[in-house]
Amino acid sequence: MRISRAHRAAVFRSAAVLLTTGLTAVSLAAAPAFADPVTVTGLSTGDDGMLSVALPDGGQALWVKVSVRDPAQPDAPVLASTDEMSYSWEHGWTTDEPLRLPGGAGYGDYPVDVDYRLPGGTVQHWSGAEHGAAGLFGYRLHTGVAKVGFDRAYTDFDHRDATLSGSVTTFDPATGVTGPARAGTQVRIAWDSHRDGSWTDASQTVVTDESGAFALAVTPGGTFQNGTATVVAPEADTDPGVADAIPDLDVAKTRYRISAQADKERVYAGKTFKVTGTVQRFTPNGWVPFEGAPVVTTLRAPDTWNHTVTDVIGSGTAGADGTFSYDAKPNYTTSHFTYVRPSEYLADTADPFRDDVTVPRTGQITNLSASLDAYRTITVKGRLKPEWICTDQTVTLQYSKNGRDGWQSLASVKAEGGTSGYCPFTISTLGRPTGYYRLTHGESYTLLPVNSATFNRSRIETRIVSFDMTPNRPYRNASLTAKGTLQYKSGSTWKNYKGGTIVLVLKPKGDSNWYWVVKGKTDSAGRFSLKTKAYEDATWGAYLAADSKHFYSESRTEYVDAR
Repeated sequence: MRISRAHRAAVFRSAAVLLTTGLTAVSLAAAPAFADPVTVTGLSTGDDGMLSVALPDGGQALWVKVSVRDPAQPDAPVLASTDEMSYSWEHGWTTDEPLRLPGGAGYGDYPVDVDYRLPGGTVQHWSGAEHGAAGLFGYRLHTGVAKVGFDRAYTDFDHRDATLSGSVTTFDPATGVTGPARAGTQVRIAWDSHRDGSWTDASQTVVTDESGAFALAVTPGGTFQNGTATVVAPEADTDPGVADAIPDLDVAKTRYRISAQADKERVYAGKTFKVTGTVQRFTPNGWVPFEGAPVVTTLRAPDTWNHTVTDVIGSGTAGADGTFSYDAKPNYTTSHFTYVRPSEYLADTADPFRDDVTVPRTGQITNLSASLDAYRTITVKGRLKPEWICTDQTVTLQYSKNGRDGWQSLASVKAEGGTSGYCPFTISTLGRPTGYYRLTHGESYTLLPVNSATFNRSRIETRIVSFDMTPNRPYRNASLTAKGTLQYKSGSTWKNYKGGTIVLVLKPKGDSNWYWVVKGKTDSAGRFSLKTKAYEDATWGAYLAADSKHFYSESRTEYVDAR
C-alpha cells in the first residue's frame, strides 16, 4: 500500500484531536513492544532518484525519516532530509519525491541517516556512515533505456534483416528533469538466437546520437529471443539503469513443395547427369513459383534440424517460374536427394526428390588359383571384388598362346554368393597343353571391364604307340604279353619317354568296366613289355599313370579271344 502525504497528514490531525479532548480510542502504551531489536536491512537509490529504506516488517513502522549528510564537512551537516515517505511491498519505505541536494553539491555517494519509530517503541537511529557502501545515497545521473523495439514483427525467407531501435534517457537529480542521454552513451544489445538446431548467444554495442536514440541492424538467422538492452561503460557521474527487455522477433517459416527428375540413372565417374524440376512456395494466394529458392542435390537426406548440407553433387537457383536445371556429378553408386537448402526460414514439411544413380566402377579379380590336371581340365578359382555386391556379374576364362594377343574365350560363369565386396567363382573347362590364361569381366551395368593378371599353366603331351597284345588267339590262362612305346612331345617332335609308368587294363567281354591288371616302367627307349595271362575273352588297353608334369594318355585297344 502506498500512503500519500495528504492521507498521512489527516491521520496525524485525528490523533491530535483525540489527545486534546482526552478521548483516546487506542492508548499508545497499549501497543505491543518489539522484543527483538529492529534495524535497517537495506538502502537503495532508484533510477528515478527516489531513496528507499527496507525494514523488517517495515509496513508496521509509524514514522520514517531519511537525512543525507555531507561527508566532506567535518561535522557532516545534513544536506537534505524528508519524512514524506510511502511504503510498498516491493521497495519498502520510499521518498515521495526525488531527493535534491543544495546547489553546488557534486555527483557522488552520500551517507544517509535513517530515523524511524515502530509501534510501542522509541525513535530509532541508524547511521549509514557506519555501514560503508550499504549506507550510501547515489546522487548521480540515472541513465537507462527508455524504449526499444524492432521495425518488423518477424523475419522470413525474403526478409532476414531487421532494425532494432530505441532511446536512452537521463534523469538529473539536481534538476529533477529527465531528458535525452548524452550522445555517445553505450548500449549493449544481447540476445539468444535459435538457428541450425541450436541456441547461439550474440551481442553488440551501439552508441546514442544527440537525441539519445540508437539503432542496430541485425540478421538473427533464426528466432531472436531473450534480448536485453543495457547501458554500459557509464561515466563516473552516472548510474546505469537495469537492463530493458527487447521484444522477441519470431520467424515466419515458408512452406514449399518440389518435384524433380534426373535425366540419367547411370553415368561414368567424372561425368554428370542433369537435374531439372520445379519448386513452389505457399502464400496467401496459394502455391506460386518459389523464385530464388536455393536447390541442392546431395548424397545424403536433408538435415532439417541442424540444417547441415554435406556431399553436395549439384546445386542451382530456381528462376522466376520456379524451374531449375543444373548438372550433378556423382562419384559412386548411391541414392541422391534434391531439395531446397534447409534453413530456419523453411518449414520441414516438403519431402525431397529421391532417386538412385549407378556409377560403374572398375572391379578387381583377386585371390586367383589355377590348376591344369592330367586330363587337360583347367580349374580356376577366384573372387570378383565389386563396389558393393555382385548382381549378375560374369567372369570369363580366356586363353592365348603367347599371353599378348589372340585371346580365346574358353568358359564363363557367374560370380555370386559371398558377402559385400566378395563374390567367389570357379571355372572348370578343357585347357590347352601350354600357353597363357586370364580372367576377364566385360562391362556390366555396375562394373567396368577388368582383366586379371595373366598366368601360365602347361603340361607335357604324351602318347602310347605300337600297342600290341601277343599272341592274338591264346589259350585261356596262357601267357599274354602287352607291348608298346611311350612318347612325349617336345616342341613339334615326339620323343621316347623313359621311366613312365604304364598300367595294363582289361574289359571282360560283356562287362562295361575296366580292370587294372599289371603295371611297369618304360625302358630307355620308351618301350614297355608287360606279362599277364589270357584270363578270358576281353578287350585290352594301356594308359600312362601321369605325374604332375605330364598329361594322361591311352593306347589303342585290342580284343583278345581266349580259346
